[in-house]
This record gives sequence, C-alpha cells and structure tokens, in this order.
Amino acid sequence: MKVKYLIIFFFIFHLGILFSYAQNNVDASAKKYIKHYFLAEKYKALEEYEKAKTEYDFCINENPRESAAFFQLAKIHFGLGDYNQAKEYALEASKLAPKNIWYLYLLIEIYYQNFEFEKQAQVWEELIQIDKSNKIYYLEAANTYIHLGLFKKALKIIKQAEKNISENENLIILKSEIFQKLNDVEKSTNIILSAHKKNPNNLNFLKKLSELYVLQSKYELANEVYHEILKLDPFEPTALLASYKIFQTQNLKSEEKEVFLKIFKSNKITKEQKIDILFEVFSDESKTSRYKDYIPQVLADCILTYPEEVMFYVITGDFQLLHNDTEGALNNYINAINYGLKDKLLYEKILNIHLVNNELDQVLFYSKQSIGYYPFYPIFYYYEGLAFMYKKEYLEATKSIIRGLDYVIDDPVLKSEMYATLGDNYHKLGNNKESDKFYDLALGINPEYIIVLNNYSYYLSLRGGQKNLLKAEEMIIKCLSLTEEEPSPSFLDTYAWVLFQQGKHSSDLGVQLEKYNLSKKMMILCFENGGKSAVMHDHYGDVLFELNDFIGAKKQWEEALRKDPGNRKIEKKLKNF
Repeated sequence: MKVKYLIIFFFIFHLGILFSYAQNNVDASAKKYIKHYFLAEKYKALEEYEKAKTEYDFCINENPRESAAFFQLAKIHFGLGDYNQAKEYALEASKLAPKNIWYLYLLIEIYYQNFEFEKQAQVWEELIQIDKSNKIYYLEAANTYIHLGLFKKALKIIKQAEKNISENENLIILKSEIFQKLNDVEKSTNIILSAHKKNPNNLNFLKKLSELYVLQSKYELANEVYHEILKLDPFEPTALLASYKIFQTQNLKSEEKEVFLKIFKSNKITKEQKIDILFEVFSDESKTSRYKDYIPQVLADCILTYPEEVMFYVITGDFQLLHNDTEGALNNYINAINYGLKDKLLYEKILNIHLVNNELDQVLFYSKQSIGYYPFYPIFYYYEGLAFMYKKEYLEATKSIIRGLDYVIDDPVLKSEMYATLGDNYHKLGNNKESDKFYDLALGINPEYIIVLNNYSYYLSLRGGQKNLLKAEEMIIKCLSLTEEEPSPSFLDTYAWVLFQQGKHSSDLGVQLEKYNLSKKMMILCFENGGKSAVMHDHYGDVLFELNDFIGAKKQWEEALRKDPGNRKIEKKLKNF
C-alpha cells in the first residue's frame, strides 16, 4: 500500500508542476513541454530509458528552469548505476527547487552509493533546516558523522535537536554513545542515568546502562540493572544473555539456574543463540557438571520446540554419549541424519557406537552411506573394513581398507592403523608375506605401536624358526618396555608363548628347560594381571606339560575348554592325555 500511495503522490506532484507551468505559459512551447514530458514518462514506465532520456533532454532544452526533468533524469541514471551523472542532474534539480525534500532524498542516496558520506550528512543538515521538528533528520545526520569519526559535528547536531524537538530516547542513547567513543565513559553513563531517572521503565535506557556498567567491569551494578529489566520483561533476551555471561565470568551461582532455564524458555532468544550456549556449556567440564541435572529437560524442550533443527539432536546425542547412554545418543544422531545433516563427524560417531556394540551389519550400512556422501574420506573405508574383518570376511575387509588407503593424506596415525589392520587380515588369509609387509609399514610410521609389536611377535612365534623367534622376542620385549602401567595379560601371554616356542625349537635340553621356566613365570604374571582367556589357559597347559606337570596341564586345558567349548585342539589334548 505504501508504494502505491507514493506512486500516486509523485504522479500528482508532477501534474501539479506541469499544470502550474501550463497555466503560466499557455503558448505552444508549454504545450510542447507537457507533451514531451508525458512521452518521457511513458518510455520510462516501459523501461525504454534511452528514449525517455531523449524526451527529458528536450524538456530541459525547452525550459531549463523547470526542475522536474532534471530530477527524472537523475532517477534514471541512478537506477542504471551511473551515480556521477545522476549526481549532476540531482544537484541541478536541487538548485532549481532547494526545498524539495524528494530531490534531497535522492541526493542522499547518490552520495551513499558514491561513498561521499560527509556530503550525505550535509544534505541531512539541509533537511533539518527545512523541517526542524523531524527527529529522523537529526538521527541520520548524527549517525553519518559518527560513521566518519566526526564526533564533534555529531554532538553539534544533537545539541540542535535538543533545542528544536522534544526529548527523544534514540538521540539520548546516541549522545551517550558519542561520549563512549570519545572514551568519556563517565559522561556517557551520566547521560543515561539522567534519562533513566526521568523514565525508570524505559528498557532501552536500562539496556544501555547495563552495557556501560559491564564495560567498566561494574558487574554487581550491571546485574542490578538486569534485575530491573527482567522485572519489566522476564524474558528480555539482552538481559538474560548478559546476566548469564556475568554469572559465568564472575562465578555467581545464586540465580544461575533460573537465568539458564529462562534463556531456553524465551522465544525472543534465537535457536542459534541457544545452540551457542549449549556448545559453550559442553566445552567446559565444570559447566556440564553444574547443569547436568536439568540439561536433559532443556534439550528435550529444544527438540520439541525446534523439531527440525538438527543441531539439537547432535547436542543431545553428545550429552547422552558423555553419560554412557549410547542407545539414546545413537537415536539422536540418526534423527539428525534423517533431518538432513550429512556430517562426517556425525557419521563417525554412529559408526563407532555400532562397532563397539558389535552391530556389524549396521556398521556396513552406515559406512556405505557415508562413503556415498564422502567418497574421498578414508576413515569410512576403514570402518567398513573393520566390520568385514570382525565378520571374518577377510578378503572383503582387505579390499575396503586398500581402497581407503588411496585417500589418506597427511594422517600418519590413520595410515599406520590401516596398515596394522591389513597385517592382521593377511595373516588370517594365510598370506604371511603381505602380512609382514604391512606390519613393517605400520611400524615404519610408528615404531612404538604396541599392538602391532604384540600381534606381529605372536604370529612370528607361531611360524617358528630361529630368525622369526629372535625377531618376535625383540618386538615383545620392546612392547612390554613401552607399557607404562601393569603389563597387559595379552602382552605377557605373547612373551610367554615366544619363550615356549624358543624352547620347543631348541635341541639343547638346558635351553629348553630355561625357556619353559621363564615361560611359566610369564604365564603366572599374566594371570596375576587379570588374564583369563581360553587361549591363555591353553598356552599355560602346554607349558606345564613340557615341564612334566601333567596334572597342572590337564587342569589348565579343562579350564580352556570350559571357556571355549567345542575347541577340537584342546579336546584332542585331553583325549590323548
């Protein structure tokens, strides 16, 4: 409606000019002017601007004292982006009709586009002289001078406003901000305090006052002002957010919970602001702990309020994962994906949860999906490979990981893990040559990779041979030396088995006995450190058997069979006992 009325106004405005001209000049020249003017208007409406300019030029030549044609040419050039030419015509129009506010408005726009801000401010001052009661003119002029850093000129404008118009909150705040920019914070504060005393319920004065107190690190005073604001508007966003910040910086806890909950109940605070606060909370362990009792309800309310905002599902999932609710976390991560979030890190979280839960088909499903979205992201191929490996589909596992290796760039940790896993897979496939190659590649990147040192050592010991056993012993000793805490039962079992195999492959009875006894000591230490697998009991049984402790050996094999029912090798040992 506003546009329509403006068009009508301009039409009547131009008619008035032309009819006035026609009444005073009833000769042929006047008729010719009017004819060409309306023809120009027609062409302009049809966006035939060159024709329109020709007709307006005719009008100017016919009567160079008439401003309307200059104004219309200025508008055409402005619309076409020719601001310099537009300025020439607009200035000429203003000279002919210096009190025409529409001409001055156009000049302001032209100066803005030309970055001639001081001239723009001067035009606002001309408008002030035309209408001294219009507060917009004062505000625009002052703001323009502030933008230019001409604070004294801005203050001059505000002083004029104080004389000519009634007290205005925007001008008061602007005056305060000028003194703030001049580093006179005390003066800036006093201006707002004075205005606040006259208008104690004005929220804008209160907000500015709180801002100034925070600027001066007067947090207690700022908090008092926020209290006043929240009494007038319990969910006022600026006060709530600022009050929350003060609680954080000053470690004030008296009303922290109340303010925190109000933030998430307020519909005046954007979801983006709420997300930022939640991220801030979760990035600080002390805050997470402090809010943990009511964060679940806050997150549930956020999801209810913004059901399609994926970040609330992610944040909720992260909180649940932090508190060991993997099922809840998984559901929320999947909801985020279903609502359109295709994030690499999110897929990693989903894949990791399914892998830990041994939900291998789900790992394969989401790894395939993630590879579809991120075909050059190697970690997803790795997850796929791990799933195949745990399903004992070693050939498929190998294919997946080798595909992923092609996309590993500047990530030596991931590359070494993929090499190590390939070493494991090739061992399972009976390809010792490839297995050794990838284990060596993994150790080439990370010589202290203890899992590789253990596994490689163990598999070499199974093959026997002096060279293999020597290398196996070197690696398991290094593995144990790198263990900072109590040695892992698995590592001790490997060392015991390497010693046992050295004894088995020695023809020297003294060496045999020495190795078997050392192996026994390692096995005892293994069980003392928590060892309890069927393989460990089986190994210990073999060691005791070679030491002629047949009763002890039988006992260990029976325990191994109890833990691994149906193991034919163990059954055979007991049968032949």
